[in-house]
Amino acid sequence: MNRTIIAAVLALVITIPGVAQNRNAEIRIAISDSEVELNPLHAYVVTEAQLLTGLHEGLVSYHPLTLDPVPGVAESWSVNDDGTVYEFQFRPDARFSNGDRVTAQHVRDTWFALLDLGDDAPYAGLFDIIDGARGYRRGESDDRDNVGISAPSDLRLEVELTQPAGHFPQMIAHHSFGVLHPDMIDRTDHREPEDHIGNGPFVLTDIDSDRIVMERNERYWGAQSVDSERIVFTRTDDSVGATSDYFDGEIDWVLGPIAFDDVIDDRDLVVNALFATTFYYLRAEVAPWDDPDIRRAFALLLPWDEIRSDEVYFLPTHRLVPDLPGYPEVAGLTEQNESEALSLLEDAGYPEGDGLPDVLIRIPGGFDANRVADLMAGAWESALDIGVEIETVPYPDYFDAAGESEVTVGMFSWIGDYSDPLTFLQLWTSDSNLNEAGLSDERYDELVDRAIPLDGSERYEVMAEAEEMLLRTGTIMPVTHTASFNLIDLNTIEGWFPNALDIHPLRYLRKRPQEPAPDLIRYSLGR
Repeated sequence: MNRTIIAAVLALVITIPGVAQNRNAEIRIAISDSEVELNPLHAYVVTEAQLLTGLHEGLVSYHPLTLDPVPGVAESWSVNDDGTVYEFQFRPDARFSNGDRVTAQHVRDTWFALLDLGDDAPYAGLFDIIDGARGYRRGESDDRDNVGISAPSDLRLEVELTQPAGHFPQMIAHHSFGVLHPDMIDRTDHREPEDHIGNGPFVLTDIDSDRIVMERNERYWGAQSVDSERIVFTRTDDSVGATSDYFDGEIDWVLGPIAFDDVIDDRDLVVNALFATTFYYLRAEVAPWDDPDIRRAFALLLPWDEIRSDEVYFLPTHRLVPDLPGYPEVAGLTEQNESEALSLLEDAGYPEGDGLPDVLIRIPGGFDANRVADLMAGAWESALDIGVEIETVPYPDYFDAAGESEVTVGMFSWIGDYSDPLTFLQLWTSDSNLNEAGLSDERYDELVDRAIPLDGSERYEVMAEAEEMLLRTGTIMPVTHTASFNLIDLNTIEGWFPNALDIHPLRYLRKRPQEPAPDLIRYSLGR
């Protein structure tokens, strides 16, 4: 194998001290009050991903600024000449929080535990790039030896891909590619501090309805570079209280609800564009919605100028994939066209909608989701002889309810798992566990598969063609790209950087020592 060492001496753009300088500092973070899943095999939402950066670490982890893969459990990795076989060399000092050594077999067992879950694991489809993983996940084979994941020794893992995939090292920073202690793999609830075993920079020490507490993991291989002794997550839905607590010095970072009218100093409000899109989808699983012409007709009936109003959104869009350098402009639906819509429906045997079933729009609630659902319902009921029902299912139950068969239209805000169009496009392949639209289109699947091994502009052109299939058929109806909002004083908290996924690995966070000063001075100076 011709080895190209990618990560052995990879340098961070931030300074990681050899010995922590501000030990015993506590960082207090406000998050939304909802149930959290701390099992990386099942974790789904961004808050859970943020928490897991403290408790678990995979082969690689995210660089806090660029999100590039940096060494985690693996201290280095290499790839063969044709880009299909990766070899990961493990750190001899990688340990679980109970002192057990982290081995390649532990990673292999964890990955198979996720594949064994099949449709019950939201991100299992990410593993399909590994040779044999798709068939194993779908139950077509139960022989692990036919899957390209092997552990030749305690300190070496080999992964064989179905085809070259330059995004693979970046993708495996995702929490679903983590490593679990053998005692945790079959445990359904990972929220018991006394039983929790992780391998991240922090260990879980307390969790209740009000807060989640993590303390520095002395057995973490990089413990000497972890400055924070304790991370305390306060769970709240009180945006006014969280904002007030921040400016009173009781909270260091508001990741959850913010009362924007109560922000005393807007320099503490960090706003940045995410690699994310909010969109609606028309379910394509059952007749008549499996007909792309009918889906297109319904999308053409919508008042897009009003739905995507720039008076409502910072970044309204007709695209699913956010802007990336070199990615082509795609042709989505941007205008209402009732005459074309009615013509398509008549050709399909449903003149003016006669004979179509009633429509169920299921949303998670909130001002904007209600606004868009009302506009959709009004447009369809005005133009067609059908009924439209709007049903609200609040978070977190919405995630389970959105893909049920009776739903006609649902909505999601999706933050990419890595900075590549595939993180949006693979959602809608036939085998995806996250394909809430129920789309099954051989041509679409072929385009996505064909794009994976390609490079440069050719790769992006094929991906853009796949995206246009989703847009022109009305299967996916984008509304806005998403921005993140965080309350944090970057003069006080170091190691936190705005980035496209709004993921901020906890190991890098540190409090800068501050000279004591009355709050009055800060406020009088506009700070």
